[in-house]
Amino acid sequence: MKKINIWPFLAMALIFTSCINELDNYHAPNGGIKGLILDEETNKPIPLPVQGSTGVIINLTEQNTQATQSVDFYAKYDGSYENSQVFNCDYKVSVKGPFVSAYEGFITVNGITTFDLKALPYARIEAEASVVDGKISINYTVEKTKSSFLISEVYAYWNFAPGVDNGGANQAGKLTMQEVSGTAIFDLLNDENYKNNLHKIQAN
Repeated sequence: MKKINIWPFLAMALIFTSCINELDNYHAPNGGIKGLILDEETNKPIPLPVQGSTGVIINLTEQNTQATQSVDFYAKYDGSYENSQVFNCDYKVSVKGPFVSAYEGFITVNGITTFDLKALPYARIEAEASVVDGKISINYTVEKTKSSFLISEVYAYWNFAPGVDNGGANQAGKLTMQEVSGTAIFDLLNDENYKNNLHKIQAN
């Protein structure tokens, strides 16, 4: 009967396992950062595009370490942001988005750390919606943050799920308005897109 020596294979397996353990032997992130992106003049949260290709990105860059890449993640459409998987250390924080001026600052993360960012949007929008007989009326006002800016068009949207913006996946209906204040009306009961997707709307 032929004998097979398994000891070399066991030794190789132990060496391989040891190498894997060395590669994975890092501490898990022990901190987090969260906060709001605020209008630097009004101190109110800035509504943002929905997370995705048009979303606003937060950049965290470690300071005084050998890290060469930033930690990047999306802010939420309500103006808040959160990342619960970062290490406790010093960071440079910046936010990139549709702002006249963007924020850059420094923060020491120690556990879950709250840190608000400030930026200046190009415009501020006030809107209020009401529903009568299946028609949604949105009364809106758009205010430029600088008198030299030009507002050429204002858009109103509706969607199957919360959160809308000009990205194609984040709108089910769109109206283009020429005035900086007025009323946008969606007649949903006569909207084919609404009627054909009523099951999605009810699910949300």
